[in-house]
Amino acid sequence: MIVDALLDLVLPRRCVGCGAGVALLCGRCVPSAAPVRVQFDELGVVAAAAYADVLRRALILYKERGRRDLAGPLGELLGRAARTALNGRAPPGRRVVLVAVPSSRSVAAARGGDHLGRLAPRAAAVAGTRVTRGVLSLTRAVRDSAGLGVAARASNLHEAFRARPAPAGVAALLIDDIVTTGATLREAHRALSCSGWPVLGAAVVAATPRPGSNPIGSAHFGGLA
Repeated sequence: MIVDALLDLVLPRRCVGCGAGVALLCGRCVPSAAPVRVQFDELGVVAAAAYADVLRRALILYKERGRRDLAGPLGELLGRAARTALNGRAPPGRRVVLVAVPSSRSVAAARGGDHLGRLAPRAAAVAGTRVTRGVLSLTRAVRDSAGLGVAARASNLHEAFRARPAPAGVAALLIDDIVTTGATLREAHRALSCSGWPVLGAAVVAATPRPGSNPIGSAHFGGLA
């Protein structure tokens, strides 16, 4: 992008992990291993990497500190996960679209807009598909899930989403930024299924390792003290 090039001249990009003046996530700090699959009941989820170290810092900076310039590299990672999730799974005769999990108005306002919506176009380009916006919406107010336990997250989101009716010949791949307990993606899956959408699974930027489980993937994370 021309704007990005001009910004680089004025404010050279530095890696959020190691500070090198190469890229926002340099080759040493960006997760380099293949995306990994995690399972939440019947819903298969592909994560670009674990929610840890440099990737955790990048996501916090992007979502909570206004670093919109990180939408590019984070969208790229989401696209890698989506591409892996779709590999060999597209049903014959159906077009696959990415469907983003919605945020509440209060959360979107606090974060300066639709943070997932900014990642989605880049993810779709990497995955070789397209985004369909406005498929999912909230039916009521929900709390921010940060700090909630497994049961509280499930109760908070119980039947909180609704979906537009599925068009003919289309299947959905859900996308989100982080998966922790899977409550949000399960509810989104339920809403889509009730509206006739075939759901192929989900893709996320990062997955929080669950207690007692093995670390997610073997991606290299560098640059954080």
